[in-house]
Amino acid sequence: MTWGESPTSDDKLWGLVAHLSAFVGWMGLGALLMYLVFKDKPYIRYHAVQSGVVQIAIWIIGTVTCGLGFILFLVPIWGAYKAYQGDWDGYPVISGVGR
Repeated sequence: MTWGESPTSDDKLWGLVAHLSAFVGWMGLGALLMYLVFKDKPYIRYHAVQSGVVQIAIWIIGTVTCGLGFILFLVPIWGAYKAYQGDWDGYPVISGVGR
């Protein structure tokens, strides 16, 4: 698979898992593990990198705002939805990261 091709159903599922790892991992650890395991699959790798960057940013914002920024942990749900739909679109601010 190359950039922009249609992902398989397994790729979509693992892309979803990469984003939802924000709820079980610690500051991008789940996304990092997904990246290391699936680094030869472009679709999963892309969504793992996107998820990891967002998770780290949320932790930084949450720490700086004394916890108020942790409401941003709802953002990975949107990323999971987009990944499961087969979209190569990432988060708007960091869409080029991971290509």
